[in-house]
Amino acid sequence: MDELVRPREEIHSKDRHSDEEIHERLLQQGGNNVDNVSDDGASHDDSMQRNDTSNAVSAVCSTIYRRRGIMYGLATGVSGGLQMAIVGWLRSSISPYQIMLWRGIMFLLPVGFISWEAGNDYTIADMIYYIGFGFFNALGVLLGFVSLQLAQVGNATAIAFNLPIPATIAGFFVLGERITAYDILLFAINLIGVVLVSKPPFIFSGAGDSLDVDEFFGAMIAVAGLLCIVTSVIFSRKLAYRERSDPALTTVTPGMASVFLCAGVILYTQSWDKSSTLLEMLAILSAGICGLLGNVFLISALKLESVLVVSVMFTSCVPVSFLLGVWIVQEIPDLVSIVGAFLVLASTCACLFK
Repeated sequence: MDELVRPREEIHSKDRHSDEEIHERLLQQGGNNVDNVSDDGASHDDSMQRNDTSNAVSAVCSTIYRRRGIMYGLATGVSGGLQMAIVGWLRSSISPYQIMLWRGIMFLLPVGFISWEAGNDYTIADMIYYIGFGFFNALGVLLGFVSLQLAQVGNATAIAFNLPIPATIAGFFVLGERITAYDILLFAINLIGVVLVSKPPFIFSGAGDSLDVDEFFGAMIAVAGLLCIVTSVIFSRKLAYRERSDPALTTVTPGMASVFLCAGVILYTQSWDKSSTLLEMLAILSAGICGLLGNVFLISALKLESVLVVSVMFTSCVPVSFLLGVWIVQEIPDLVSIVGAFLVLASTCACLFK
């Protein structure tokens, strides 16, 4: 009996062991399944995060591409700030008329892109507007360069390229464009900023100091340059209203005017500098390239954004010129100039909330 019972006990024992093994396997499989589920959940979360990041990047890139006109406007301002800083650095060795002459020659390069066929439909009024635009644009930039002989780079730029609000006021008086009380308020703030930057000796202390007087006269030359550039904007709007604006021609006409104006001044004053170094010639070339690229960026920006938005973005030349003036020309602006430049920028940027 014992021998018969013994095998049964062994069989039951084996059965119990096999049941325990099966139970352990099931537990292990269940644990592995739990681990797999947690791993799948973690990978799913990572995938969701990657998708969110990718969607955010795509949205940002899409927005930048859709509003790339703003980027072109900012590039125009940076080019203008670089141009003014380079001319400020060269002012002690190279005449501004000589720099402007080379700049004008570079502006003649797009002459091959002028739409001559469309020119057959131009009237005498269209040609007057083109000539007026080219002359006043070239004269305004030239006066901005001349103002750097007396004024700091940042101050001259803040005044000479302070376009949006003066252009709005001029558009009201000349073109009959609508103006609001908000525009008048911004114009008043902008004007206060210009006064603070120019620091008239009869308002501020230290009127007997020659440096303050020089800075003021330099600022007044910059104001004259601003008025000329605003006048060129009026001619440009006239062409836009008549649907006669040719980007290549609006680049070439200021170049032609620059060459005629500066060549005449240089011949009359015999002020051509023949002792320019290689570095100075490269700087002159860089100023011309900055001017030409700025005009290309400006045309590209105006195709995608409104004149107001592009003009506001163009005022990025003010902080750029201030920073480059400190770095390249070693000019440290005083607190009054900084406050004035801030008011000019703030009133200009506030135009976007009209």
